[in-house]
This record gives sequence, structure tokens and C-alpha cells, in this order.
Amino acid sequence: MWLHPFLPQQALFKAYDIRGDITLFSDDFLWALGQGFARLFVQHGGGRVAIGYDVRKFSPRMAAFIAYHCHVQGLRIDWLGQVTTPIMAHAASCQDGHGVMVTASHSPRHVHGVKWLCAHHSPSAEAIGALFDTLADVPAYVPTAADLAAVQAFVTQLCQTDATVFNAYQASMTQAFARIQHACYCAHTPRHAPLRLVIDCMNGATSRFAERLFSGFGYDCQMLNAMPDGSFPKGNPDPAEPARLAELSHAVVASGADMGLAFDGDGDRVMVIDGHGRMIAPDNLLYLLAQIALAERPTLAGVESTAEVMFDVKCSHHVPTLLAAHGALPVMQKTGSSLMRQALQRRHRASVFAGELSGHFLFNDGYFVLYDDAMYAALRLLNWLRYQPVTFAELLARLPVSVSTADMYLPIASAEYGQRLLNQLLAAAQKPFSRLRRALAVREVSTVDGLRLDFAHGVGILRRSNTGNYLTVRFCGDTLADLQHAQQVFSWLCASVDDDLATQIAQIQPV
Repeated sequence: MWLHPFLPQQALFKAYDIRGDITLFSDDFLWALGQGFARLFVQHGGGRVAIGYDVRKFSPRMAAFIAYHCHVQGLRIDWLGQVTTPIMAHAASCQDGHGVMVTASHSPRHVHGVKWLCAHHSPSAEAIGALFDTLADVPAYVPTAADLAAVQAFVTQLCQTDATVFNAYQASMTQAFARIQHACYCAHTPRHAPLRLVIDCMNGATSRFAERLFSGFGYDCQMLNAMPDGSFPKGNPDPAEPARLAELSHAVVASGADMGLAFDGDGDRVMVIDGHGRMIAPDNLLYLLAQIALAERPTLAGVESTAEVMFDVKCSHHVPTLLAAHGALPVMQKTGSSLMRQALQRRHRASVFAGELSGHFLFNDGYFVLYDDAMYAALRLLNWLRYQPVTFAELLARLPVSVSTADMYLPIASAEYGQRLLNQLLAAAQKPFSRLRRALAVREVSTVDGLRLDFAHGVGILRRSNTGNYLTVRFCGDTLADLQHAQQVFSWLCASVDDDLATQIAQIQPV
């Protein structure tokens, strides 16, 4: 019976990217993967390919394999070196829309991965699976020492200077803010001085760029963990982990800064700390950034006057209400920043903004590259705050207060088991709601991505992770009692499917 030559590597091909333990990225697999990417880009018009990598130990080597095979297939290479994923996306957007970023984002240090763009588009889950399938057609080959030397020699003569890559990115962003200024604020004087910042790069890819970028826009920055280090000595480069924000919170308070910014490993996610050292709930941050997109939206002929704003299913029950009150059409989407990008591209400018609880934020107003660029999102927030009639603290005081759990990851045996379990849960959930929905105070049932139940004063969500063998669970309520009500409903539903899952859900504590 015929078997795919890289069957063990199939697990690397996730719904959003390629990602997994470094031991799976063997030389023969990387040799084939490089050829797979080269063929993909040639099939979509060829031209130039922007290639960058993050701070992880083996990322440069993985990027070199891909660059070499793209060159062999006649593609021209823009070798970016160590950059953020959004910088790669910017470089790709300036050429033929092809780009590769070797990164595992916020994952632990032993995990490596690849993200890419093809003809300006992020790959769908189907396209990622199709790339794996094409590797079956690549002749099996283990590269020799001479092959590896040829790869390294080719990459060595490609290198651009750090300044060249960063300056092009910074120049485009400067032009974007000049257009925003002209369109929205040419008759206005800033009401507030630039905020004082503490920035935590978490030893990730923003370490080389954040201080230059923010100081270039006039912000006084104190830097934390701003040395690139793929060993991630203080933990995963994930600002969504509450413990990873403790150092930043302390530094903001100790220094008297106005705001703290935390960026993840590849610079496509951001979390914000206020002047009192408290994390701004990402739901509320999403709403603030959506406000900016709506307020600064350019007027375009043929585009609907009511703009859509997309948010993922993990967001709180307050988000759609706040967006609608601000004149937007709230649209709930599946979790996944690449899915958000695809949806925004399909809707063109009708959808002006999209955001996720995890800290991915995308502006689709035409001023800059359509990508979840964490540094750009932070600068949009900082720029907008300067023109508001109230202070940052006063704006935050107007936002709803809620109690929530973290976005909890509950391990499961396999993705297939998780999907079967979720299907059973959905079937069980739909049966009693015709008669018990009122008794349970369920206002809305959504199956856009897993099971989401909205209540009058809270929400619960249970879905299958697309990046690992987990079910993700989150509860949120106006009060602790509201949160616990949502939690109890989900625990009750899960008891009919999996007692252990029901127990795990019942034991989740709010943050």
C-alpha cells in the first residue's frame, strides 16, 4: 500500500500555518518543502518572494532551504533576515504578494513553523492541506553536505542590511499616518502630549524594531526584554498569558508610564496595560481600535455607509452591543487571524476592521497593509488618543467591566476525538433548547465555530483548537454570578457527553 513519504509531518499542517516540534523538520522534509513552496509561487505567477524568519534557533536554516529552492525555480528572493511577520507581509505587498515567514509565533521554543502569503492572500486550511499533498510528488532525497553548503552560500550573498528592510517598512507607515492626518485631523491640534510607554518585546522579533519605530513617531519608550533570544528565557512569547504581563505591569507603575505594550513572538499580536498596571481586556481593546477604524474611515464611492466590524467567537457579549451602538454592523467570525484576513479581502472595504480576543487586530481602511500588525495597531491607538477630548484613563473608565476566565485550553486525545465530542455536544445542546432555552436564560445560540451561548449578562464558548489537540473554553459575565451561570450551563451540557470534560469546565476559575 502506497504511503505519503512525509506522513509523520502531516501533523505539522494546521488550519492556519505549518507548526510543530522541531524534530519533525528533518533535512529531507525541508528539502521537499522548499520545492513545494517554489512550485506554489511559480503556479501563481512567479516573480519575487519575500522571505524572513523569527528569533528561534533553527528558523534561519529553515528559511534558507525555502529561499534556495525558490531561486532554483527561477524566482527572485527578497531576503529579509530576522523580521516580524507583518514586516514580511509589507515586503510581499510591495512586490508580487508572495512571502514566507519562518515562525512559530507565540509557541514554546521547541516549536517551529512557517506562515506564508501567495499572491497577496493567506492560505486557507484546504490550501495548506493541498501543499502537504503536493510533497508526495517530490522525489525522495536527503541533501548531502555539498547541497547544504550550496544553500548556505546562496543565502549568504542575499543578505540585506537591517536598515534597508526596516526603513522601507517605516517609510510606508509614516506615509500611512500622513494620509490619516490629512484625511481626519488636518484642522485639529493634538489635545494631549504623546504618551509615555513601556514596551515588552518578550525577546521576540519586535526586539530589533520596536524602539526605533515608536521613538521615530515621537514616543518616549522604556524597553523590556528587547534582545532577540529564541530560548525565551522568561517564558513563551505570548502576551495572552496573564503571567507574562506581570513584569510589564510592574514596570509601568514603577516608571509612571501612561501605557504598556506587549508584543508576541512574531509581532502580530498585542496586549495593552493601562497606567495603573492593569491589562485592558482584549474585548475592550478590540472595541477601541474598531472605533478608530470607524472614525478614520475614508469616504469611498460605492462602499456601504454602514461599515462592518468583525470579531471572533471568543469575544464577550458586550462587543456586538458596543459596536452596534457606535454605528457599525457587528459580524461574528470563526477564530483565526488568517480567516479574518480572508474575510476582509472578500468584503473589500465594506468591513473596515477585524479583531480577535487573542490580540490580532486588522485595519482594512486602505491606509496601510491589510495584516494583523501589532506595532501598527498600537500606533493607531496612540495617534487617535492624542486627539480625543478626554484622557486615556477617562476613556477606559467608560468601558464595560466584566469578569472572565482566561481562554482555557483543555487537552484531548486527538483532533478527531475533539471533533466527535464537539459534534455530540452540539447535538445534545440543540435538543433541549426548544423547551429549556428560556429556563436557562439563553438569548442566542451560535455554531459559527464550536458552541457559543449568549446570555443576558454573560457568554460561554467551547470550540476545538485549530493549532493543537485542545478544546478551548471561555466564560465571561457582568458579575461573577453571571459568569458562573454560563459555566454551569456548559458543565451541565457536557455531562451528557463526557463527564471528565464537564468536571474540568466546572473547575475553571476566573482570572
